Amino acid sequence: MFNQGLSLEQAPPISVPFRFFLTAPIFAILIGVMFLVYPAEVITNRYSNEAIAMVHMFTLGVLSMIIFGAMQQMMPVLAGAPIKRAKLFASVVHSFLTLGTIFFVLKFLYNKEEFLIAAIACLCISFLTFFITAIKLLFKVKYVTSTVNVMKLFAITGVLTTLLGLHLAIAHLTGNITSTHYSFVNIHILLGIFGFAALLIIGVSFQVIPMFYVALDFPKSVQNRLPISIFVLILSYFAFAFLNLDFYIYKVLFAIFFVIYAFHGLNSLNNRRRPVSDVTLWYWKVSLYSLVIAMLNWLFVPQDSSYLLTILFAFGFLFSLLQGMIYKIIPFLCWFHLTSKGYFDIPTIKEVINEDLIKIHFYIYMLSYIFFLLYGFFNEIFVDIAATLFILSNILFLINCILGMKKYASISKKEPLQTFVQS
Repeated sequence: MFNQGLSLEQAPPISVPFRFFLTAPIFAILIGVMFLVYPAEVITNRYSNEAIAMVHMFTLGVLSMIIFGAMQQMMPVLAGAPIKRAKLFASVVHSFLTLGTIFFVLKFLYNKEEFLIAAIACLCISFLTFFITAIKLLFKVKYVTSTVNVMKLFAITGVLTTLLGLHLAIAHLTGNITSTHYSFVNIHILLGIFGFAALLIIGVSFQVIPMFYVALDFPKSVQNRLPISIFVLILSYFAFAFLNLDFYIYKVLFAIFFVIYAFHGLNSLNNRRRPVSDVTLWYWKVSLYSLVIAMLNWLFVPQDSSYLLTILFAFGFLFSLLQGMIYKIIPFLCWFHLTSKGYFDIPTIKEVINEDLIKIHFYIYMLSYIFFLLYGFFNEIFVDIAATLFILSNILFLINCILGMKKYASISKKEPLQTFVQS
């Protein structure tokens, strides 16, 4: 099950990633509430303050929260790059990311400059602490895999995204909105979504899919060339933005790269060496198919509002995949930490979180996803239904995560020998 290059003995305390995984669904619930509270035409208008607040609640409170939590587990295990004083590091990154997200959202909902100043301070502390540490550790790794290389690219794009976000926030704060402001906004979005989030997901899946699903490895050519090609394409957007080059060529190249990834990901999952039933596969497949549809939508459908593209990419691709990944990571961490402490009578990885509950969560989440898409063609009632289902799905997501963690806590309170005798 475990590939070469894994360093399980260097894993951080289990509380490190768990705090991030428990916080993300709470912000997701608040996103659903925002969809219900504000008029659909306001919340889906990408230029409205409410939409900016909600988008950043997703990118900061959900996306970054899950990624930062997972990376603090994956850097030591997949890259052999342990973080010193892991609990303190996690506390700083998590607390300031949580506060920064809240302050940022409040700024755009209530238009108070004090909130933006607080958000800038908190988010800079969180992001720069994380990325400076990540760059320092990752570039010292001796055993370099394709996943480690992608982690390096992720860290670089993360720093660039942070610095651009800081520039844009200061521009808002000072009222210094220049003619190039919206070009920088587009670069910030591109770096954040395609570089910070998608690039890391691609790189990690090279190792996670074969490891967790006993599936085919991605071709070496894809592992070695695809991430760096996406990274170079992201950076080349500066030329497209400021030199008035044909942006459609850029979109075609991006679509080709992401469809290549989705094709090989689905090929790996559909040709598993041990094709047992696993509900988390549903999240991965929905994610990868949504990615293909999103790219086709981006290429061939006029992006008057970009609403459908946003839902396909954010809720269809990114969030679906991250939920499926968390449902694998939490049981694996529970099993690993218990076995490493010498416990014998413990649940298997598939028993840590009840599969029936995961299925219920999946069905509710898929219904919310479908209704969000239907709103793009019909009236506001569909977004209200979608938001309600989205809230319910994330409440269940949170409950499932808590149940898995409680199962770990209840076993770890006993003496290892006691569980052996009872078995």
